[in-house]
Amino acid sequence: MRLLQYYATRYGTESVAQGDSLNINLPYYQIARSIGITYEECVRLFKKINAINSVVTYKRGGKIIINDWQQLDAIAFGAAEAFGHAARTPIADNEG
Repeated sequence: MRLLQYYATRYGTESVAQGDSLNINLPYYQIARSIGITYEECVRLFKKINAINSVVTYKRGGKIIINDWQQLDAIAFGAAEAFGHAARTPIADNEG
């Protein structure tokens, strides 16, 4: 989910009725290849996230709408913690 945060920062978002739509289309295949998982795992990941709450809406062709930024941040932070990584650590804090 940190990948979605990255693309939102890099390409921006547009406000729509459901939330914030990414200004770039990200098909499941592209997301899967970017994070090193299979297409099927990527589809399951999005379904699992939406089963909890409607955090992200995926529409045909890779149109992604972020419905709840706070939940997305919590998921991204939790995933990073689970793998022993510090989430949202500024680069300056890592230097030196």
